Amino acid sequence: MQDDMQTVLTKLAAHGLPAIQLTPHAAAAASATSSKFGGLAWWPQGMDYPHTAAGAPLCLLAQFNLAELPALPLWPRQGLLQFFIANDDTYGMDFDRSLDQVLAQPDGYRVVYHPHCDLPALDAAAIPQPDGLCQLPLQQEYSLSFALVNDLPAPSDVRFEAIARKIDEIDDSLIDNLFDLGIGTGSKLGGYAYFTQEDPRSYELSNEQWQLLFQMDTHDEDDDVWIMWGDCGVGNFFIQPERLAAGDFSRVWYNWDCC
Repeated sequence: MQDDMQTVLTKLAAHGLPAIQLTPHAAAAASATSSKFGGLAWWPQGMDYPHTAAGAPLCLLAQFNLAELPALPLWPRQGLLQFFIANDDTYGMDFDRSLDQVLAQPDGYRVVYHPHCDLPALDAAAIPQPDGLCQLPLQQEYSLSFALVNDLPAPSDVRFEAIARKIDEIDDSLIDNLFDLGIGTGSKLGGYAYFTQEDPRSYELSNEQWQLLFQMDTHDEDDDVWIMWGDCGVGNFFIQPERLAAGDFSRVWYNWDCC
């Protein structure tokens, strides 16, 4: 079985995609414009801060200073990319509108790209914050370290089935072992997506190409980092390649699921 698994992993590696593995650390980010999970967003003066339609400020889930990161195909090489979600019991997921409506006018989440982050910015005290209990997947700021990896196809990614056929099918027991190995899990930029349920791309917008932009996974290991999506779930953001290449983050698909 071990030899069979190694053969499968070698074949899957030929279909690997470049990705940036993200490792959170129990320490504050070095500066307001540093890459991080959680905390307060860097925000330029004079620009409207993202809110829900009801007027509640969104919360920073993550921000990435692209100049700090290893290079990825199609990605801008500078600027600040930020991910916001609502502080509510669905983490900003909208179940009352169709996906087309959500993509046209997202309410509980936003992805914001600042091509330059050397503009005059708001003081931390001026950044809008939600009232009441924190209901986010994380409750404090974590600094990040990065590693460029060859990300293997995750068995839960919608593309895995076609890849498996290309390598003469993969036995069901081996697929179970791939899940056990955690293929596709973890927090990352780019690469293949992981899901605890099923890939929503398998039944939504099947005529459009969507690739993983950012994945934040549950993190409950004993290293003072605590990120929890529902019951050990995962959050994903997807984008169309042509929009990524153009630096256009105005139409991004947000999804999360849990066990």
